[in-house]
Amino acid sequence: MKSDAIPLAPLPLTADQAETMLQRQIKKHHVAIILLHWFNAVTWILEVATGAALVSSRLFRVTPDWYLAILNGLFGTRGNLLRFHVALGLVWIGVFLVYGLFGFRTYLRGEVLKKEIALDRDDVRWLVVRALRILGRSDEALPLQGVYNAGQKLFSMVVYAMLPVVMGTGVIMAFRLFSPRVVGWAVVLHFAAVGAVVAGLVIHVYMGAVFPEEKPAFFSMFTGTVDELFAYNHHFKWWREVKMEQLAWGRQREPAAEAVSMEAPVSGEEAAQEPPG
Repeated sequence: MKSDAIPLAPLPLTADQAETMLQRQIKKHHVAIILLHWFNAVTWILEVATGAALVSSRLFRVTPDWYLAILNGLFGTRGNLLRFHVALGLVWIGVFLVYGLFGFRTYLRGEVLKKEIALDRDDVRWLVVRALRILGRSDEALPLQGVYNAGQKLFSMVVYAMLPVVMGTGVIMAFRLFSPRVVGWAVVLHFAAVGAVVAGLVIHVYMGAVFPEEKPAFFSMFTGTVDELFAYNHHFKWWREVKMEQLAWGRQREPAAEAVSMEAPVSGEEAAQEPPG
């Protein structure tokens, strides 16, 4: 494959080309990213479920009586419910700290900082065009995207901005650090940050698990790969990067392959005919 054979922009595909690309897989996620994603998903489901039940008093609550009855039945007392919520939150914080400490160079910097949240000009334009198309004010084609589109990056930016707030305020609330005034503000900020993340998660889950065009991206969080046709149609810039990397890797192998072919093995008969050294 030559570099000029890799298009700069998507070209129409024949049925055979599309079928071939549909059968080929491209790696999108490392195993560490997949494990962290599902650990985070399960933790947030449990934390939101228990946290919502903890927000209840005579004057204000966010869950109905039947929901509180179910949670109280499962945990026995409100104190046990609170202890479970706090303990799981501390485990969640610990896992993220370990991930950040040991995975910064291999996963955090390469996957998150460079690919998942870094916006370029195409991403900014994508957000503008997408908003105009939703409002029916434009039929312009969306700019080409990398491994994550601009909408996914925007969601990730909100999540990563809110996570330190959720963690810090959660610790302050759990151990009642500092003054009562600080604890009171921690409660407000904790709920606001959680609310922002949950609002984004609703859209994230819908786009990933329900929206038909994004189904391959959803299943990639189980397999770690997407088919090449999906990458070509929805994340062309990333598809091209992968192809260029494959091309560079192939060129590095060519000299070694040529050297091996020049040193062809000698058969037993040929060795017997050769004069001794």
